[in-house]
Amino acid sequence: MKKLYSIITAVSLAVSGVLGVYMFCQRFALLHLGLLYDELYSMATAFPGFSWAYIWREMLLKDVNLPLYNFILYGWNHLFPLTPFYMRLLSALVSAATVPLVWFLAPRRWSPIQRFIFTALMAGSFALVQFAGVIRAYSFAVLAVSAFTLQALSLLDLLSTRKKPSTKRWAAFFFTGLFAAYLHYFSSALFFITALLIFFYACYFKTGRKTVFWGTAAVFACWLPWVYHTVTLMSAPGSSWWYATPPLQASFEIAQFLFGSDRLLGGLVILTVLAGTSILFAYKKTLLLRTDFILPLGQNLILLGVVAAVSHKYNLWLDRYFLAAMPSFLLLLAYALFHLQARHKILIVLLPLLLMGWIGEHWEFVHNAKQEPTGLKNALTHLTQVEKRHTLLVDTAKTGYPTAALQVMYTFYAPKNYALELIPLTVQNRELAFTGEKLPVLIPVCSVQHLIFTETTYGLEEAREPLIFAPDICILSAKPGRIIEND
Repeated sequence: MKKLYSIITAVSLAVSGVLGVYMFCQRFALLHLGLLYDELYSMATAFPGFSWAYIWREMLLKDVNLPLYNFILYGWNHLFPLTPFYMRLLSALVSAATVPLVWFLAPRRWSPIQRFIFTALMAGSFALVQFAGVIRAYSFAVLAVSAFTLQALSLLDLLSTRKKPSTKRWAAFFFTGLFAAYLHYFSSALFFITALLIFFYACYFKTGRKTVFWGTAAVFACWLPWVYHTVTLMSAPGSSWWYATPPLQASFEIAQFLFGSDRLLGGLVILTVLAGTSILFAYKKTLLLRTDFILPLGQNLILLGVVAAVSHKYNLWLDRYFLAAMPSFLLLLAYALFHLQARHKILIVLLPLLLMGWIGEHWEFVHNAKQEPTGLKNALTHLTQVEKRHTLLVDTAKTGYPTAALQVMYTFYAPKNYALELIPLTVQNRELAFTGEKLPVLIPVCSVQHLIFTETTYGLEEAREPLIFAPDICILSAKPGRIIEND
């Protein structure tokens, strides 16, 4: 029987390795796709026609997104052409680099199998593969969260033996945390949550309390100016938050986005219940000392609590935001799989089965992937080639991006050397839509709610049916309507 278990384990690990390598390579399979709406903004912040000072002043300081990724992308653009392929390549390379990183940063006490399981999950996660090449900060945030989480486990190993971690180890942890803090708000939150958990353990072990407290305070002090800046922007009169999916519906969508179909989710729920029950019975007296389990569990639970609290004001239940938390989710899943393998060796077969399920999700995504995921290219082609427009109004109220960035974003798909002027739609200039040459109104992030918002806010009515391009862009031909004041 022991020999049979060994054969099953060896085959499962070998198959998982092959599947992990396949998904690792798939990070470079979708670099040819067109740009998502948010990616257009990232491209605008790397536009070679603007100086960095202009981009900083007119785009980044007028946007709530953290700026570090845009700074990195601007530098990358000075090495490679500003094309979707090369801009995607940067994110894909960082996503790929995360896989060997987690292998080498894993705590020394981990067995080769535990190290392999976590690395295979990081390589094979279809959500990480799907967003590997997206021209946003997600791949960088995943790398940063992976790094400081594994660094935290190594720090906790030293604290548990009453040994003081070296200054070099602490500096690496806090530097990685500062890096994460300026990439994405979820990676920021996860770093401070991780530091808080380390502080609790430092108090318990009576070692390193001052270092973790003052080091975290220093990172927070460096991060605070941008938080103040963001709160100021979000609190300004007329500002609004466009995302309003009900939390329960959004939670289910997030789970599907991160882990797959209903069948996969059901299997993971069963696995979690089995592993959780086994872990509680096996380590009920020493559970708090199982940092491989407690750290990612604490990260996830506290993050969900923070998101729930903030969402009373600004709804943050958006699937792609949680990509930054994937290392924590997968670390918890890896611990569950390793525990089941250690106590019930045959259950190692769950690892290749999960990876095969994720490959199936990836194939479905590739099959349904659109060359141009946003309708902006087709909308601009229609306006410039069919209607021969050189000037148009743009409803910028729900775009979330500064006007300087929009001019680049919306002309990215316009014909080369085509003179195209974009005028932000306001109550004062709304008459341009129905007098004179009757400028069309381009509405990005278009939905029924956004269309109603535009019409009631600016006193416009549909002169004819809006032209819809893909699910997110529409062009409104307007006539005078009644302005409705928003409370």
